[in-house]
Amino acid sequence: MVCVKLDPAGPFEYRAGQYINCFKDASTARSYSLASVSRLDDCIKLHVRKIPQGIVSTWIHEALAPGDRIEISEAAGDCFYVPGNPEQGLLLIGTGSGLAPLYGIVRDALLEGHSGPIRLYHGSLNVEGLYLIEELRRLSEEHENFTYAPCVSQGDAPEGFYQGIVLDVALKETGKLSGWRVYLCGNPDMVNAARKKTFLAGASMKDIYADPFLPAPS
Repeated sequence: MVCVKLDPAGPFEYRAGQYINCFKDASTARSYSLASVSRLDDCIKLHVRKIPQGIVSTWIHEALAPGDRIEISEAAGDCFYVPGNPEQGLLLIGTGSGLAPLYGIVRDALLEGHSGPIRLYHGSLNVEGLYLIEELRRLSEEHENFTYAPCVSQGDAPEGFYQGIVLDVALKETGKLSGWRVYLCGNPDMVNAARKKTFLAGASMKDIYADPFLPAPS
């Protein structure tokens, strides 16, 4: 996983959690979610995992260098924090680089003074697939309403980590979701299952925001 920092050539409006398209060339692009918060960060930040046979992710990891210029699209998507209901519970569930938009949303909500519970569950097969662990733990120490739960689904979980599939852990720990807003990002199978299960747990469909990370067409 690498954090790509982009300095737009001109004014660039976005909300943390939205996505942009990064162009390798005129006909090859890939969508990446925004982990940055415009009022906190002085550049755009993306989390890019190298995908086997992934044309754009391989190019970013192996060829893109500091100072290179790339073309990006305007920000799009509705998976972002919406002020106006500061006491509402926020449940965020992600896998892999699906943490990127959730990391931005959490920091944006805290910056807005959100006072309701904010619970972030990040899952991977093993500890090596998790990242930003110390940053998120530090954030949870600074904000008593924010809970961070790193989850591993294979093998034994070290101390301080949850054992199990991230969706199952999140639902067990949170319980009923009536009145909560839910953000789901990452593996499309997880996102689709979570959309159904969080609805059955009481969340309204209008309060469920999903961003499945679909594979690029071959």
